[in-house]
Amino acid sequence: MLKRPHLLLLLALLAALALVVAACAEDDVADEPEEDTDDEVIDDEDDEVDDDDADEAAGDVDAITVGALFPQSGDLAFGAADALEGVEVAVEMFNERGEHGIEVELVTADAPDPAGGTAGVRQLITQDDVDAVIGTYASAIASAAVPAAERLDTLYLETTAFAEAITDGPQNVLRTTISSGDLGSYAAEFILTGIAEEIDVAEDDMRVAVVYTDDEFGTSIADAALDRFADSGAELVVEESYPAATTSDLSSVLLQIQQTEPHAVVHVAQVPDGVLFWRQAQQLDVNMPAVVGAGGGYGQIEFAEPLGENADGIFNIVPPTSGSINVDSLSEEAQGLLADMQEKLDEKGYEQGNYTDWAFMGTWVFLNEVVPNAASADVDGFIDAAQGVAVDPLDSITGFGFEFAGPEADNAGQNLMANPVVQQWQDGELVVTFPEDLAVSEFVNVPLPDWDERDEEIQELEDEEE
Repeated sequence: MLKRPHLLLLLALLAALALVVAACAEDDVADEPEEDTDDEVIDDEDDEVDDDDADEAAGDVDAITVGALFPQSGDLAFGAADALEGVEVAVEMFNERGEHGIEVELVTADAPDPAGGTAGVRQLITQDDVDAVIGTYASAIASAAVPAAERLDTLYLETTAFAEAITDGPQNVLRTTISSGDLGSYAAEFILTGIAEEIDVAEDDMRVAVVYTDDEFGTSIADAALDRFADSGAELVVEESYPAATTSDLSSVLLQIQQTEPHAVVHVAQVPDGVLFWRQAQQLDVNMPAVVGAGGGYGQIEFAEPLGENADGIFNIVPPTSGSINVDSLSEEAQGLLADMQEKLDEKGYEQGNYTDWAFMGTWVFLNEVVPNAASADVDGFIDAAQGVAVDPLDSITGFGFEFAGPEADNAGQNLMANPVVQQWQDGELVVTFPEDLAVSEFVNVPLPDWDERDEEIQELEDEEE
């Protein structure tokens, strides 16, 4: 018979051995595959379905509400209407196609000026509960609206405004169009190369003028153009700004141009002051060999119509649009998308313009490339998903592609593939004339004819007549 101390020792050893055996048994069970229960089989089938649908939607968003913020009243409403219509048509087509199983609701707000932009953002986010705001047409309005949306932790998709500050600091923005810095520097570059060569003047001998509106839109473009001229040997003979909203007389600027005789003028304007500039130039007999607009009013038919044949030969720097490129070079998918957009516009009685294309395509990329791949319908989800966007230029109706700068970049959210081209008004239409590899027409009226060689009188805008 074991003595008590030995018995206790034996019992302790047996207990330890039992623990080791139990642990090994658990390991064996863990290593063996578990039998499928009915619930687990269903889960596996769901995983297979998810894999099959991965191309449709990699994210978790099944419905969103977006707010369209554009001027619907005030001086900018007539131009902004095209942009708003582009957004509207993109949303309708997205819902009708239903390719991603995501439903999009669109609500709108008026933003006639910067204060209205801020108020519109608050309305859309706090009252209409939108997941993202799409805008804006005017840089001054966008520059106020974007930070307002950032304060309310909401994504801002800018499809049409160019101001540099829009992507200089804010972390809640995706801009699908060009920045004003690229626009202004390209305008200057074109003058120093394309125009200088066409009028047979060396770059160092060029005399240039820069005239611009004193808002965010005008100054951001002008600053970039002025920087490029400063780096060249060209002589800046005129630099003048003015308030577009209140200016009714540009004669003093025009008389400076007449006295200094620049070879080329960069003019950043909206439609009313753009038409005023040219009407007074005709009245004062101010001749200019070449004038280059930079987006804004120079890119709209409302600018060209009062000028009539006098518009022929005026240049404009913009991202390309379907109306200015050879659409036959686009992919079959892009051509089909363009045809469907145009059909929808016709159904609604809308006119297609430059801003229609930019707003439509920017919205389309957001809805088809960003939203379906977002893990959540918020700023972080959308910004993260945007890092995977890679749309080839030939797959876009505008002829420029889409790839967004990352959050760490100085221009976070900027579309890095929105490259400018030079358009020229010819027979009432804008056509690409530079660079040569993208041009669909050669230059006309370079240098521009003097006023004593022209017959047609430039008309006033209806607003001016009233």
